[in-house]
Amino acid sequence: MSVNQQLAFNNEAIRDTNAHNSDVVFNGDFTIKTLIIENGLNQTVTFQCQGSAHSDFSNYFNIGSTWDTSASTNIYQSCSTYIPYWRVVAQCSTAPTSGGLTVVILGVKGG
Repeated sequence: MSVNQQLAFNNEAIRDTNAHNSDVVFNGDFTIKTLIIENGLNQTVTFQCQGSAHSDFSNYFNIGSTWDTSASTNIYQSCSTYIPYWRVVAQCSTAPTSGGLTVVILGVKGG
C-alpha cells in the first residue's frame, strides 16, 4: 500500500471572516482520501472540499457538505470519491485572533 501526503494549509494564520482556499492538491492515482485537520485557531472553522478534473482548477465543484471544526480541535474527515485535483475552503464566522490552521490530505492506493 502507498500513501500520498500533501499539505493543503500549513499553519495558516487566518485573522478574518473571508473564505480561504488551500493549495490545490493533485491526487493522482490515489483513491481514498483522509483530511487531517489541526484547528489551532481560537475560533470554529467551516470547511468545504472542492474538486476539479483540471490542473488549473477550472470548472471546480463542491464535494459533499460543509462541516465545522471547533477551536483548538484536531479531527479527520474521509472521502472515497475519486477526484484528481482537490482543495479545501476554510472560513470562520468570527475572526480568529490567534493560532494557525493545518490541513493534510492523505491518499491511499494499493492493498
